Amino acid sequence: MIKLCVVLLSLGLVACGSLPSVDEVFSDQKEAYKKAHELPPLEVPPELSKGQTKDEYDGGAQTPVAKRQANVTTQPLVDKQPFVEQVKQGVDSHLLVQDSLRNVWRKTVTALEELDYDVGDKNRENSLIYLNIATAKQGGMLSTLSFWKKAETQVYLVALERVETGVAVRVLDEQQTRIDDEFSRGILADLLTKLTP
Repeated sequence: MIKLCVVLLSLGLVACGSLPSVDEVFSDQKEAYKKAHELPPLEVPPELSKGQTKDEYDGGAQTPVAKRQANVTTQPLVDKQPFVEQVKQGVDSHLLVQDSLRNVWRKTVTALEELDYDVGDKNRENSLIYLNIATAKQGGMLSTLSFWKKAETQVYLVALERVETGVAVRVLDEQQTRIDDEFSRGILADLLTKLTP
């Protein structure tokens, strides 16, 4: 069996050696292939080269040309307006941020997370941020030692509202009514320090 395999292998090698070379079987068509894919030179119509074309879509509108003597009108920069200010109006105390609603939303959420507030939910469509604030009731000495008691949490909302001069940031209670207590004042004060540049 082994002798038969050796004989067949040697016959195969002799047969492969007697075949013509591969170069004669497959002719080199590299140059013909390159020339087949070359595009002829592009001919430019004479009306395009002279700049005599008419744009049928411009409607004949004349574009203003700037001159060196032209008067340029610019919007003056607003002076002495703080970026963030706190408006204190009793129950309607809020922050007034002079920026776009999108930027104020992003900065407010980032500030609340950096201040370690428990952000329960964020509703960007209604511009509301839900905060879970732990409120502790004062009691006797034994009630402070009872570590197994659950902390009472109260939900506060940080509402962003677009106004004429920017964005108003208010703190509301769970029923979305304005509130003025120590927690809401603390949230506004923390946001004021974080949002002030």
